[in-house]
Amino acid sequence: MLLRVPDFYSDFHCIADKCTDTCCVGWEIDVDDRSLAKYSNWAKKSSSENLESEGSKNRALFLQKLLKNIEDGHFKLLPGDRCPFLKKDGLCEMICNLGCNGTDCDESGETILCDICREHPRFVEVYGDIMEKGLGLCCEEAVRLLLTSQAAEVSSRTCSGISLVESEVDDDSDEMPEGAEEARDAIFEERNAIFGILNNKSIPLNERLIEVLDFAVAVSDCEDPTQSLCEEHSGENQLSPDAVHQTWIEILGEGESYGPAWDTAYKQMIRNGWPSPESCRTGFDTSLFTEEDGARIVAYLIFRYYAKSLFDGDNLTKVQFAIYFWIMVQKFGNILGNINPDGRIIEPPANPQTVKINAVKLLSKQTEYSEEIMEILADNFFQNPAFCVEQFRQILSTMQSSTSISP
Repeated sequence: MLLRVPDFYSDFHCIADKCTDTCCVGWEIDVDDRSLAKYSNWAKKSSSENLESEGSKNRALFLQKLLKNIEDGHFKLLPGDRCPFLKKDGLCEMICNLGCNGTDCDESGETILCDICREHPRFVEVYGDIMEKGLGLCCEEAVRLLLTSQAAEVSSRTCSGISLVESEVDDDSDEMPEGAEEARDAIFEERNAIFGILNNKSIPLNERLIEVLDFAVAVSDCEDPTQSLCEEHSGENQLSPDAVHQTWIEILGEGESYGPAWDTAYKQMIRNGWPSPESCRTGFDTSLFTEEDGARIVAYLIFRYYAKSLFDGDNLTKVQFAIYFWIMVQKFGNILGNINPDGRIIEPPANPQTVKINAVKLLSKQTEYSEEIMEILADNFFQNPAFCVEQFRQILSTMQSSTSISP
């Protein structure tokens, strides 16, 4: 099987207590059957042994605590949706207590964790004999790598500093219906064409994004599916820019909030409204995000989502989401980036790079990691005239000066 990953994928590792956030709060944590069986076997073995060392006794006691905190296939969270094994210093109590440390266990470090804890924030998609893996932008270390990586080479699979690296792996392929491989390869070619458009640094990024939208419409199975929405709201019925902007903001509040940091940010978003380009400069005298940042973010979201149109036939909303994400991060980065995970506002704000990372991370959590909000967005891209392609074009056209061009 062919494995395709971003060039920075192998550089990722959890930064644990150095992270300003944590993956162990705010999420339901499933325990897979294989891991549950492993923990049960370890506990049974420990209870039947004559434990002499202090380390072995502590390990046995912790295994009992571990099993007591698993219910209906997931960890029983503490108040505030906190994992029961998250220590005050940000480290994992499971790793600290179940590492070998001279005992006869055959696992250590992250290998002792259940699947979701070990793999997060990685994601994987399989398309027949092609597997693609990446790192979710809900993780600040993943965002840092995305924004700072240097592409190894320029090719059709390289976009603004992001290079996709290919290798052969021994995993089993997924079966595909007859003829599906041809459709898959065509979608990958479309994605490469989008990367090519994003790579054209001779024109401003927002012009490139408009070209990407036009390309997505052109390769759709039918003409622009949102055109009729725009036509219905033209002339006297035309939506005002303010109404469109308000809708773009309010849609983010239609789903369940992931936590206090988002609640604080969203209240400020509603209160501030749609800021002008000047207000996006955050007091740093330059735009918070650069065009290079935008190209990387959009390209990475295209990498993650565009090929999924093989399964649902919907390539346009994948492009719309990537551009919508970039616009909203750009517009509200100063708000989203200056808030701690507990919802407190940082004063003074952190350095620009930290603010950018936090902004991307927070918006990713609220959108990409909420099936509810992703469905709401997809439905609105199809059915809400505020999100028709022409509205995207208008917003991008009026934002030409809101970002700085990378040197």
